[in-house]
Amino acid sequence: MASPGNELIHRLLAGKCEICGAGKGLQVHHLRKLADLNRPGRPDRPPWMTLMAARRRKTLVVCSACHHNIHAGRGSALPRK
Repeated sequence: MASPGNELIHRLLAGKCEICGAGKGLQVHHLRKLADLNRPGRPDRPPWMTLMAARRRKTLVVCSACHHNIHAGRGSALPRK
């Protein structure tokens, strides 16, 4: 079984944003706890949050534009399949 760090490295080496598919300016969005994704009383989760919860991962490899949008509360871009 691959270690979590190894899995993140493979996702980074894939070279594309896990939200929009862009291949430049990749960064890693990180949460402190997975439980932060499932807080009760939260309005509808944006797609990036749903993606992280479904993967049960505290990290998401994103381009700088998507990362900025997540932190600005505009993380409404739909993940690519």
